[in-house]
Amino acid sequence: MKKVVGATVLLALLLGCGRESAATQQIRSAAAVDLDCDASLIELVSDQPMMKRASGCGRTLTYMYKCNPTTGGGQDCRWKPVRDAHNKLY
Repeated sequence: MKKVVGATVLLALLLGCGRESAATQQIRSAAAVDLDCDASLIELVSDQPMMKRASGCGRTLTYMYKCNPTTGGGQDCRWKPVRDAHNKLY
């Protein structure tokens, strides 16, 4: 039993390595367009929860996860660039 559990944990770790979270992929894609830079050159730094700084090609933008209410009581949540002292684009 221990071997099965150990193998399962090892497999999960191996499969998860090198994969970006959906949030990271969304920010990287947005930053590639906003910074006019290839996505593979974008570096991300987490400054605070729900906030990430994206840098690439000599430019930097800070993204924050923001939600806006929608018709029907739902919410539209997205990573959006915000004005910040780190931003070298604005």
